[in-house]
Amino acid sequence: MTSRSQGSGGQHVNKVETKVVLVFDLNTSKALSAEQIDLLNSVLKNRVSRKGQIQIVAQKYKSQIKNKNLANQKFIDLLTRSLMPKKVRKKHKVSKAQREKRLGDKKKKSQRKESRKKIKG
Repeated sequence: MTSRSQGSGGQHVNKVETKVVLVFDLNTSKALSAEQIDLLNSVLKNRVSRKGQIQIVAQKYKSQIKNKNLANQKFIDLLTRSLMPKKVRKKHKVSKAQREKRLGDKKKKSQRKESRKKIKG
């Protein structure tokens, strides 16, 4: 879908529709499996409308063709990032030496600041 874009362009801007709106309906898509649709609905819950549609807007260029290409690229990037499996965080234990070094540094810093105070007396 195209419409008139915002921004500069002079007299020509009132005649051409360069803004491109790409609308993709997740629920009726035959290209995606049911698991992928569920994953996209959960990952992109802020981008999916109540009707189950993803809407992408491109109006960077003054050319409709360039904006169509940009909208397609944005859509592909969004899907690839969303469908990529998340890395599992591996828990690790902080070593005793690291803990002691951190506490020693804290003690040194507090002593340094303590020595800057005025002596009461």
